[in-house]
Amino acid sequence: MTVELVDKRRKGQRIPGLGMANATWFSVLDIPGMEKLVNQQHTNDPLDITPAKAKKMADLVDAWTPHEGWSGDMAKEMKGYIVEFLRDCNGFRNH
Repeated sequence: MTVELVDKRRKGQRIPGLGMANATWFSVLDIPGMEKLVNQQHTNDPLDITPAKAKKMADLVDAWTPHEGWSGDMAKEMKGYIVEFLRDCNGFRNH
């Protein structure tokens, strides 16, 4: 299964979404401090994140060191994609 993060801007104005494997996303949700911002349950229940929360999430992800094997051989790149999306989005929803 996968999760897709979609910018809240109107179609035609939004930045490209970000898709990832559930396990990758669930590891992000497990980052210490994330519990203050989002529901950390390992489900694909809808999230509706504000721009301010997305920026705080970006800071947590940026400071985080992924565990061995996270996101396969693209851990550094995936972490960068997530941080970039969270910093540049106008809040997001997941699908």
